[in-house]
Amino acid sequence: MTRRIDMARTATVVAMVAVVLAYAVPASAQRWGRPRTPRAGACFYQNANYGGDYFCVEAGDAYDVMPEGLNDRISSIRLFGDADVTVYRNPNFRGRSTRFNDDVSNLQREGWNDTVSSLRVRLDFARVSRDEAERIVERAYRSVFGRDPDPSARSWVEEVMRNRWSQRDLERELMKSPEYRNRRPGGF
Repeated sequence: MTRRIDMARTATVVAMVAVVLAYAVPASAQRWGRPRTPRAGACFYQNANYGGDYFCVEAGDAYDVMPEGLNDRISSIRLFGDADVTVYRNPNFRGRSTRFNDDVSNLQREGWNDTVSSLRVRLDFARVSRDEAERIVERAYRSVFGRDPDPSARSWVEEVMRNRWSQRDLERELMKSPEYRNRRPGGF
């Protein structure tokens, strides 16, 4: 009889824990307020022009379902660092979506006011400036060929920007070139 009571108590405790976990708000769940802005991420505002309370999300985080009280309530977005945001009309990253890589002072103009049901915040590595892309090309040319880039290297600047290449990515591509193969003893 004692064993049945212990099993019944255990089953009751397990059931209670399951109920608590099912309704528990995750520690990382957001609430409207005025938190510190992230170094790289986004803040989502209740009102247009970044007004009212807001919540922030770090780059790399996502909400497949918006926390309670935040669903379909966003009216403007401010980005920080090299972040971008993709918003979705429906939970679980479904339905219509739009990617924003700049601040949006009024989501109504974009057709998104109070309609965001899930979102992703990512680092936007495409934000390599032309100057940085040119420096990547210069360093890669010096590393692979031992010389400064010539005028034909301008096309590599476009490739770096378009494909989000690092210096190492470009070096790999340059090592496939006839110039590189011809410089190596015995070629290949």
